[in-house]
Amino acid sequence: MDRRQFTKTSALALAATRLPSVAQGQTRERPMGFAAVGLGSISDIFMRACATSPSAKITALVTGHPAEKGSKYAAMYGIPKSSIYTYEQYDRLAGNKEVDAVYIGLPNSMHCEYTVRAARMGKHVLCEKPMAISSTEAHAMIQECHAANVKLMIAYRLPL
Repeated sequence: MDRRQFTKTSALALAATRLPSVAQGQTRERPMGFAAVGLGSISDIFMRACATSPSAKITALVTGHPAEKGSKYAAMYGIPKSSIYTYEQYDRLAGNKEVDAVYIGLPNSMHCEYTVRAARMGKHVLCEKPMAISSTEAHAMIQECHAANVKLMIAYRLPL
């Protein structure tokens, strides 16, 4: 593992352990349930960090490849088949009580759309950096999360 990979993994693990108290303002009886949106390499790092955290748990998956990637990660993290969604089914996360927040590990150009949609579902958002591809998109993300009274966090390296 190189220095950059170590920093990424450490920052994500720290974020996963701190988000519940920040997002809820209180101690939780259960781990914060995350839907991992996009199952690429950055999401893989985040999911592995959650697996080692008592405060965060992967409870749903959103992927364009439900049979391949969805099934693989569902088996790794004990996620029921009913909690594997395609991008077209994303808005169904609103009805999943095990999902408190979404982790957006999608290409940068998709951050705004999926953050706004999550906010409208009442889900907290942990979005990978960069936050957006323009200041207009970033402003829209902030406004939607504020209007929905959900937390918006941007995953970025943290000093340890």
